[in-house]
Amino acid sequence: MSSSQWGDGQGRSHMSAQAMDAKRKENVAYEYLCHLEEARVWMGKCLEEELPHATELEPALTNGVILAKLAHFFAPHVVSKKKIYDIHLEKYNANGLHFKHTDNINYWLVAMEKESLPTIFYPTTTDIYDRKNIPKTIYCLHALGIFLHRQGKAPPVQDLVGEAQFTDEEISKMQADLDEANIQMPAFNKIGGILSEPLSDAEKQAAAEAEKAAAEAEKLRKMEAAASLVNDLVKGDDLAALQAALESHHLGIGSLNAEDMPFIKAALEAALDAKDGEPLTIDEIRSAVEKGIEDAERHRQVVAATNLVNELANGDDLAALQAALENPLLGIGSLNTEDMPFIKTSIVAGVAAKDSEPLTIPEIKSAVEKGAGDAEHHRQVVAATNLVNELANGDDLAALQAALESPLLGIGRVEVDNVSFIKSAIVAAVQAKGGEPLTIPEITLAIEKGNTDADHHRQVVAATILVSELSKGNDVDALKQALDNPLIGITGVAAEKMEFTKKAIASNVDEKGSPLTIEEIQTAVNQGNMDDKHHREVVNATHLISEMARQGDLDALLKALQSSLLGLPKISAENLPFIKTALIDALAGKGGNPLTIFEIKAAIEKGNKDGEHHREVQRRVKIMNDYIRADDEDKLYEALNDPFLAMKSIKKENMSFYMKMCSELMETKKRDLTFEELQAAIDVDDMAGDGTKAQLSSLQKFLHLLEANERDYEEEREIQNVKQKVVSTIRQQQELEENLNIMDIKIGLLVKNRLDLDDVVHQQTKLKKRSALGGPSKGLKSLSKESREKLEGYQHLFYALQTHPNYLARLIFQMPGGRTTRFIENVIFTLFNYASNQREEYLLMNLFESALKLELKTMDNLEDIVKGNATVIKMVITFNRGARGVSSLKELILPLVQRVINDDEIKINVNPVDVYKAWINQRESETGESAGMPYDVSPEQALSHPEVKERIAKTTKMLSDVTLDFVNNLTESFTKIPYGIRYFSMKMRQALAEQFPGSSKEDILKVIGNLLYYRFMNPAVVAPDAFDIVELSLDKGLTNEQRRNLGSIAKVLHHASANKMFDGENSALSALNTVIESAHQKFIKFFEYASETEDAETHYNQDKYAEVTQLAKPVVYISVKEICNTHTLLLEHEDQITDNEKDIMHKLLKDLGPVPEIHDILGAQYAHPGPSAPQDAVAQWEERVAEGGKSEISLTLKSAVDITNTDDKDNILNVFLATKRMAAGLLQAQPGQNLKEILDTAATPDQEAEFVRIQERKREMEARRTAGEDRSDSSGEHKTEEPAPAPLLTLELVKVSLKENLEILENEKLVDASNNYQSILNSMAKDIRNQHRHRQQRKKELAGLQHTLSALTAKGKYHEDQREYYQMYVDACLSNLTKPKNKKKDTTRKTVKYNAAKLHEKGVLLEIEGLSTGQFKGVTFEIESGDTGKFNVYAKFMGVSMEKVELIFEDLLQLQYEGVSVFKMYGCAKINVNLLVFLINKKFYGT
Repeated sequence: MSSSQWGDGQGRSHMSAQAMDAKRKENVAYEYLCHLEEARVWMGKCLEEELPHATELEPALTNGVILAKLAHFFAPHVVSKKKIYDIHLEKYNANGLHFKHTDNINYWLVAMEKESLPTIFYPTTTDIYDRKNIPKTIYCLHALGIFLHRQGKAPPVQDLVGEAQFTDEEISKMQADLDEANIQMPAFNKIGGILSEPLSDAEKQAAAEAEKAAAEAEKLRKMEAAASLVNDLVKGDDLAALQAALESHHLGIGSLNAEDMPFIKAALEAALDAKDGEPLTIDEIRSAVEKGIEDAERHRQVVAATNLVNELANGDDLAALQAALENPLLGIGSLNTEDMPFIKTSIVAGVAAKDSEPLTIPEIKSAVEKGAGDAEHHRQVVAATNLVNELANGDDLAALQAALESPLLGIGRVEVDNVSFIKSAIVAAVQAKGGEPLTIPEITLAIEKGNTDADHHRQVVAATILVSELSKGNDVDALKQALDNPLIGITGVAAEKMEFTKKAIASNVDEKGSPLTIEEIQTAVNQGNMDDKHHREVVNATHLISEMARQGDLDALLKALQSSLLGLPKISAENLPFIKTALIDALAGKGGNPLTIFEIKAAIEKGNKDGEHHREVQRRVKIMNDYIRADDEDKLYEALNDPFLAMKSIKKENMSFYMKMCSELMETKKRDLTFEELQAAIDVDDMAGDGTKAQLSSLQKFLHLLEANERDYEEEREIQNVKQKVVSTIRQQQELEENLNIMDIKIGLLVKNRLDLDDVVHQQTKLKKRSALGGPSKGLKSLSKESREKLEGYQHLFYALQTHPNYLARLIFQMPGGRTTRFIENVIFTLFNYASNQREEYLLMNLFESALKLELKTMDNLEDIVKGNATVIKMVITFNRGARGVSSLKELILPLVQRVINDDEIKINVNPVDVYKAWINQRESETGESAGMPYDVSPEQALSHPEVKERIAKTTKMLSDVTLDFVNNLTESFTKIPYGIRYFSMKMRQALAEQFPGSSKEDILKVIGNLLYYRFMNPAVVAPDAFDIVELSLDKGLTNEQRRNLGSIAKVLHHASANKMFDGENSALSALNTVIESAHQKFIKFFEYASETEDAETHYNQDKYAEVTQLAKPVVYISVKEICNTHTLLLEHEDQITDNEKDIMHKLLKDLGPVPEIHDILGAQYAHPGPSAPQDAVAQWEERVAEGGKSEISLTLKSAVDITNTDDKDNILNVFLATKRMAAGLLQAQPGQNLKEILDTAATPDQEAEFVRIQERKREMEARRTAGEDRSDSSGEHKTEEPAPAPLLTLELVKVSLKENLEILENEKLVDASNNYQSILNSMAKDIRNQHRHRQQRKKELAGLQHTLSALTAKGKYHEDQREYYQMYVDACLSNLTKPKNKKKDTTRKTVKYNAAKLHEKGVLLEIEGLSTGQFKGVTFEIESGDTGKFNVYAKFMGVSMEKVELIFEDLLQLQYEGVSVFKMYGCAKINVNLLVFLINKKFYGT
């Protein structure tokens, strides 16, 4: 758009007021664009450079570079170019504005002040840098232009209004920018009037000085222009133009020599390069010109020196040539006079190679180096030949070989085996020359002769080696041919004696260990000839011994053995029978052929040993008989396990059993027992242990041990009573502990003012109620008849669940995620009585193993096990957190944890950000003032503080030492880990290897490590108080510092167990990576050893037949509610827990029917009050039923199939057990050779009578046991009459049943009639041994249960103390509530109010995004106390009310505890957590 369109007022009278206003704004925008163009043109002239277009000038001014350059133009004494920041705009173009750009603006303002421009025109720094008022800046530039022009320091500012052209878009955009900025446009037309005020005398003087300075500046400008021209010409190739520019009078250099210009130009270029392209100053130009002139003169001198060398090289004056070469101008240095002939030759060759052209300095230097090298090589060749001649007279063959192989001689490689021969040839050649040294050709001839001599020697050696090698083979003809080789010249070789010749040579070779020489071969041949003669004599003597041994003539045999020809050892008369036996055995082994001398010697040695062994056995057997008579079990045990006797393995715990058998046998024999009889006395145990055939005669003597006695029944009853108390106590304490934990949380919330006291009192009431519960469990006899019948069905059901692990294993994985843990604790562990005896723990191990196999099928890789939080692993860990597990953990970890807790010097915190925040929190909490440092920092920023580095460095070393102590102690204590978790680790390791065959051993062991360390040990290290590892008083727990120490140690231990290095966010701990690497190897070995142990059957002494030998039936203690819940779960998932339609589980569930109501099981006293009963009565009834459902019932578990019922042919195991019971009674009454014979032989009347006595004795013992059970049932309710006893059986009836059972078992291949049913006898022998072990184990089990009960009692006392402690606290709170109430409760809410500036001053408010601190006074915060522990925050931002924010004081304390220093409020206000807590405590709590 043209300027005329904006300059005239045509048609304005016809415009509306709105249109006139729009036109006015367009005029203002156009005029401002013109002023921008006027300023741009004026500054461009001053700076002599093209500036951005007027529409782009505003942003171009913000970095201050143009303004600073302008300041340098009119005030160079104030602003030098070096001061200007980012003068080439590199940083601005790359990253935009930087705060240092404001320095440029300030330079301009200072320069204007120095020039006395009235300050009325000055803009502020932010007006330019932040573009707050660019029009004011343009206004100032106009005033500056007019001001400087009047002083003659600058060109005039043109008036371009009406001349400058802008597009409609440019004008519209400027108009919009001005409207948005809402800035009052300065009066550009009044600048002249303001500056036209009269000048004072001082101003006039200043103007005069300014004119003088302007003249000086003009002179300087011209000098700089001349210098600038030189700088430009240096970059080109016009030497004449460059010379003319340098000779300008403005530079004061004067005239120059044209020949010197290339050197001057090079010096100028070097100066420019040294300044990285920055223009040279006048002084720098002058200095470079002087250097170029000097370089030109030096060049001429060097050319003269090289010409002299080329000239002298054609003469014979070596001294003159050496002096010319040593001229410093050539830079060669001093030369060796001896080298000069070679150097002169090299130079002449160089000139010839250039067709007689003179050499340059580099070529001269190269020729000199070659000549010196030739001279040195000549000297080395002479030295090499002298060395060879010298070494030939010595003994150092290696040195001689090295000298001969010297490249200087050009001989090449010399075979090391030939050096000695070459040496001899050289010595001979030197002697032939009368002692004169050999030349290189003569040395070469000597080497050739030495090589020939060496080849001949090797042929001779090869011939001797061949003889030695053939002596080891079977080719006698080849050996003879080798001995006849004329090269070695052996004599006396005879074909018929070659066998002995061969042996003699081979013997000497073996003795020497290397091939024989010619002389040694000759000696061996002579020896072979002699051996051949001696051999014939020995053969005759050995044949005689063989014959005498066959005839059995001991005297003749002794005489033959004593022949001096054979040289046999001295023969003892007492050993002669054993020697004769050994000779006969040896002859039998050879089929009757005569023995060799070596076989005779071996037989003599064996006979002597057999004789000595026989006498020693007799001596030791006599001693064992003495021990038996003295009833000394310990010494007999040592004697029986004597390795010399090589008797079968005997266990210490069975010695009383062995002693009893041996004593009975000795009394029967009326004499000492023989070795064979002693061995037979222990065969019963061996037969049971390793399947050795049981001897019926031995077995019958010990069948009475299978019967139980009164003491057995008493111990079983005591075990059941103690077990019931243990299980009940565990269940009560679990519930009490859970309620205590809830109480602990509620009191904690009360302290934080988050909970009403009434809630705490209500929880305390529940605690009192639970602590009063207890009492013995009810048996079946305490229930109604209907309930008893129902529960008998549950006895069968729970027996099946115990003994068939797949049911529960499948049921576990049908549980929803939230119910799994409860199901495991309330059902599974209860069902197995918390593994209170070996049988139950063994069955629980089977369940774990079955569940593991099922769960592994759902996983794709090893990582799923570690990251998936496997259910079976949770089960194992939960189980092993019981009393035994805690005891093991305590033994493992307590000493280590105790050292950390008790050592006040251990303070570990190695997280840079945490250490940094702790440091800041400490300072702010102590002072109540802001630390003035940022809160959100990276680890790198945190580590930049020396205090943080110092704290971390100190604790890293401490952490390393403590961790290694943990590692060394833990990895050496794998035997202390509970057997249950070690066994599961072994099974898990085997299952993983089978499931993931491609996984490495180490990867599998890492998974095992996740179980053993991370899941089992690590939590106890992190929180030892939570796992009863350490005992602390109720009012004192672990400090935060102690917990952090243990947590840091546990973290490093976990990384070491998993071989996980510290990097990334944990890079501050990277110094511990070497510790992790070494510790991981120890952990891997630890995991391997810990996951290797004996099988469960051996450890728990259990197998599929063990139950038949147990006196008491298994009992489980379970609540009525749990029974119903379990029944419900089984019905819901019946199809999932078994996929076999004929499975016994279906029958059991069908017999039980639907799940009964709890009150139906409990009996009539819990009957419903009726539909018409009041609501309160129904509620009380529901509460009674709920409480009754928690009552425990003892269920004696038994199989649904009676093992004495042989009609059930499907239950093979039960048939086998019943068969053994009947056989035991039969064998005690009727003896025989074997079971089959007894079955086929009719019993005598005496045997029938004995069988009746045996049955009566068993019935009497069973009656006593039943009476004992009745006494143990304290309730005595609903007693029922016992059924009449079954009639006594006869032996013949038992035999009929036995035969039927044996037929069934034989069809199942469990017994075999052909071996007289030996497997039945072997199993009975095992039962005898197990019965003895069971009695010992029962004592151990009783002691263990009593110890567990004692520990539970102590723990219960602790919980009771804790309950009383809480009661005291609640009583105190109640006391405060009951104080005199004459004072009204203050229900007013306290309020404090601050503006943001005040909170910022206190350090509580850090910043508000989008607002400057100057605007903080317009923001207010009002904090009002709300419900207990809650605060409402109301805020106004610039008069605008914000939504209410609720602060919960506990949440603030939690943030402070977690080390969070800053949080946001309203999405923009950053608040200091520590100082806000400080403020609330001070204003609302008075602390």
